[in-house]
Amino acid sequence: MKTNRLAVIGLLTGLAAVGANHAANGNPAPKYFVEGIVQDKARDLDTHHIMTPPSTLGQWQTRRAEIKQQILFSAGLFPFPDKTPLNAKVTSKYELPDLTIWNVVLESRPGFYLCGNLYVPKGKKGPFPAIVNPHGHWVNGRLEMQPDVPKADPAGKMGAGRGNLVSIGINLARHGMICFAYDAVGYNDTNQVEHMTFTKDLKPWLWGVSEMGLQIWNSIRVTDYLESLSIVDKSRIGATGASGGGSQTFLLTAVDERIKVAVPVNMVSAYMQGGCLCENGPGLRVGTDNVEVAAVMAPRPLLLVAATGDWSSKNPTEEWPTIKKVYDLYGAGDKTAVHQFNYQHNYNVESREAMAAWFGKWFQNDNNAEHYRETPFTVDLTKMRAWSVKNPMPSNALKEEALIRSMEEEASTRLTSYLPQNRIGLDSFRATYGAALKQSLFVTTPTGHTIGTRGGSKTAVIVTDSANKMKASELERNLQAGGYAKVETFVVGTGPKINLWNAFFTCYNRTPLGDNVQHVVNAAAEYKATGSNRTDIIGLGDGAPVALLGAALVPGGLKSGRAVVDLAGLPTDDNGYIEKSYAPGLRRTGDFKTAAILTSPSRLMFFNRNAGFSMDTVGSSIKAVGGDLNQSETNASAMEIGKWLRSK
Repeated sequence: MKTNRLAVIGLLTGLAAVGANHAANGNPAPKYFVEGIVQDKARDLDTHHIMTPPSTLGQWQTRRAEIKQQILFSAGLFPFPDKTPLNAKVTSKYELPDLTIWNVVLESRPGFYLCGNLYVPKGKKGPFPAIVNPHGHWVNGRLEMQPDVPKADPAGKMGAGRGNLVSIGINLARHGMICFAYDAVGYNDTNQVEHMTFTKDLKPWLWGVSEMGLQIWNSIRVTDYLESLSIVDKSRIGATGASGGGSQTFLLTAVDERIKVAVPVNMVSAYMQGGCLCENGPGLRVGTDNVEVAAVMAPRPLLLVAATGDWSSKNPTEEWPTIKKVYDLYGAGDKTAVHQFNYQHNYNVESREAMAAWFGKWFQNDNNAEHYRETPFTVDLTKMRAWSVKNPMPSNALKEEALIRSMEEEASTRLTSYLPQNRIGLDSFRATYGAALKQSLFVTTPTGHTIGTRGGSKTAVIVTDSANKMKASELERNLQAGGYAKVETFVVGTGPKINLWNAFFTCYNRTPLGDNVQHVVNAAAEYKATGSNRTDIIGLGDGAPVALLGAALVPGGLKSGRAVVDLAGLPTDDNGYIEKSYAPGLRRTGDFKTAAILTSPSRLMFFNRNAGFSMDTVGSSIKAVGGDLNQSETNASAMEIGKWLRSK
């Protein structure tokens, strides 16, 4: 039986306003498709969210790999970039009685200089354990020295939060451990860009460029630097930081197995995920959260340090027991612990001593926490700066615009190096950039029949905008008359619009483009599952991006199916992507050019070639891998599209 069906997609999400305004104007407030459930409110950094531990180790290991890839993609590190020379330089040394502080500069990427202090034990025999130490949002960054308050009674009045970050390195070095305390982007000597404004809108996120990603990369390069030092024991590298530094700690440990022991402080929470650009990245927490990211540390030793007076207050009863269930899957429940102290948000003396004792336990085989108490010290902070008149910042240091541009150009160059030139190359390209495209859109492989029962030997999915509905209807009739068993039309762009930057929306939620592509993928997959031996996907007007991306991501590929795409519906610059076809990191993946390659070896028809979007740069790759590309300079009628689809 021949049937047709008009499905309107885009009702759940749209592209740029706020629900409250719609309600006030008498328009329906937007709905949000959040992790498989239609909700009235989008997820944000304050939405309670906590992982459900899997029941088997195998399930967790699969999930663990997914989380690692998601973080790397969000950070602009998938596929992983080449590491350029660090050109490490110790600009000066500050001698104290029982340790030496090296003032260090690293060129973490060409034209970007990361500065910090390396605290080195004196009078002790190495090689030593080494601790990577990012910092949070204290005013003075790595050089913060707030005076501690009296120790608070665990059952009494809550103490004030304080942070003496210099004391971290001093105490660790005094106890035989190296510590590298380095700047967050925009702090102290690492001041080429502003911390609170770098990558502060959708455009860099479209390219997978973010402050969070740069900071993760800096942390990886710090670990490289520590490994390069003969005084460091490469098998004993740990990480700790509080607040935003806590976020950097568990993000680093999730993607870098060289970190063997970790202590994130006051930041692993199901109630608040981090409120800064350095803690939120494109697509970072869609379907996941800080608790699950921290659990990726398993089975390596992990201590959570929590406070009673901030968002980590439920660590002992909620977040940590959840993480411990993951450790128990490895039989490593003894390798994780939680210590909570009765203070506001902090990295004060009790938190620091608990951290030092944890590293002492695992790196120095010393279970006596009393051995890691702090003792008083005095330092001259002016002697702990990396730059000076004698050692100024190099002239090739990039400012914000140039730095972002260099990161975007690097992504484009890497993509070009992956373009396939044969079928074997296509498999490799699909494994890397197909995975990246899927990650950008957060499209999942359909399971079960989520839309309805479909069948028949030949089927089609048409994606259109409102302006082309009549053409879509004509094409439906044409295909049905030509023997198609089922034709389904989706109309995009009809729903209320939402603000994709507000509250880091795309850090936590799949975008409207991803929602719509998922609809197409579901439809095509279910046609195939119920007997269709060929499914064609057609995109008209603003439906073209959805159709082409859907065709690229159909499980198993289109095979004998064909794709028809209206090039006039594809954006030609960043503003166009942001307005109508936005997904985090989409341009880093190669966007629609990558999608066209991934449809191969199926047959493709592109029309309206003169509209501006060109496939010329990937045409040779499409042909080299067996794709059949038919391009028309002008518009194509429904009759012409139907004729091409039915041709042999």
